[in-house]
Amino acid sequence: MVSIRRIVVTGMGIVSPLGCGTGLVWKRLTEGRSGIRQLPESIISDLPCKIGGMVPSQDDDPEGGFQPKELIMEKDQKKMDRFIQMAIVACDEALSEAGWRPALEQQLERTATIVASGIGGFPAMMQAGETTAAKGARRLSPFVVPSFLVNMAAGVRSERPSQLAPPGSKRSEMPPV
Repeated sequence: MVSIRRIVVTGMGIVSPLGCGTGLVWKRLTEGRSGIRQLPESIISDLPCKIGGMVPSQDDDPEGGFQPKELIMEKDQKKMDRFIQMAIVACDEALSEAGWRPALEQQLERTATIVASGIGGFPAMMQAGETTAAKGARRLSPFVVPSFLVNMAAGVRSERPSQLAPPGSKRSEMPPV
């Protein structure tokens, strides 16, 4: 007989084309707003489709735009693709919403970081390809591959000061931050 274990989702975080934050995004959804808009010409100049959903910056949307500087130091931002930064912001919101501040070793071991994403950092992949073509592979930073691995979003979040363990690992096996 298969034993079914239950989990509890106690907090959520959102970084989306409708903005950042579950409350704001829900409000905008119930107002019938859409995150789909005309894309910048620099992105669509040679594409037939001219619309899409982009996460707005704080300049584009002062109320709900994406602002990684509040949580991620600038030197750390350079080591990670934007999708990882978005995951950190969403995870921090989820933990805050849940009020989860694990303090005991047992609590840390029973906490997981799960991030859903279809693909890692496509901009970092493209930049790596361009650098390799123009200057050779030796010119790539050692941070290139980790910057676009899709599972790095959960991994980087797990290494943040709260020291949450990644799924399936013991906190004692985690490298120090």
